Amino acid sequence: MKNDIRKYVLIAFSWTWALWLTGLGVALWQDKELSTSMVVFDLLAWKGGAEHSLVAQVLFALGVFGPLVGYIAMRAYRPLLGKPSWLTIGLTIGVPLMSLLPALILSILVVTPNSGLSISTAWLTIVAYFVSNLITSGTEEFGWRGYLYPALKKIEKDFWRVSLKGGIIWAIWHLPLMIIMYWSLGLAIVGILAGFVASIVAMSYITNVVYEKSNSLILTMLLHALNNTATFALVLLFPETPFVIIVALMAWVIVAILEKLVVKRTIEV
Repeated sequence: MKNDIRKYVLIAFSWTWALWLTGLGVALWQDKELSTSMVVFDLLAWKGGAEHSLVAQVLFALGVFGPLVGYIAMRAYRPLLGKPSWLTIGLTIGVPLMSLLPALILSILVVTPNSGLSISTAWLTIVAYFVSNLITSGTEEFGWRGYLYPALKKIEKDFWRVSLKGGIIWAIWHLPLMIIMYWSLGLAIVGILAGFVASIVAMSYITNVVYEKSNSLILTMLLHALNNTATFALVLLFPETPFVIIVALMAWVIVAILEKLVVKRTIEV
């Protein structure tokens, strides 16, 4: 089983890192900027402008499907719908909302909102981001929950260890993306990476709870996309907010609640 996990990780990482780095290389070769924030609809309508390379952006966008490619290659397919319950549906919707709410309230009270953004434009932008994220980043869940989580359960006897190992793998998979995004900040990137790893481990734990209790890849995909969209919406509405870190910290509050009320009582690995 450990060899199978190594095989999966190799496939997922190779696909993603090769495409991300190739996309970066093409952009540099063409003396263009590489955007890490374009959504599917930007590519379909090509809103990159002269400062970006379509080839580089498409290559970069395809990199996100590494976990899905690894899942398909391992041929250990899992149910798509599973058996959602009121608990798991509530967590899927409630976790992003609970994570966002404190930072949103503080931003409303303290930070100047994006004055150039109408309500209708904000809603359309947020919905478009969610849909795009669901069909791109959401597909990571085929790999992380559909393959990696069940595989780790076979070699680990503790839910925390499964979530920690899976979370660290998940975080390392993002490494080239994080470096591309923040390399210009110098040594500050070390703190950013540390905080990112911590937040991913927390989300690994939370998403594993949803998957364990529902066996539903659809729910984990929705949770993944909604969680990403919550942070996006906060920054869209309040570009200068300093409270984004609270969204990540709230994930650990939710972990503590789930550990006491759900995991210790009902989950055995």
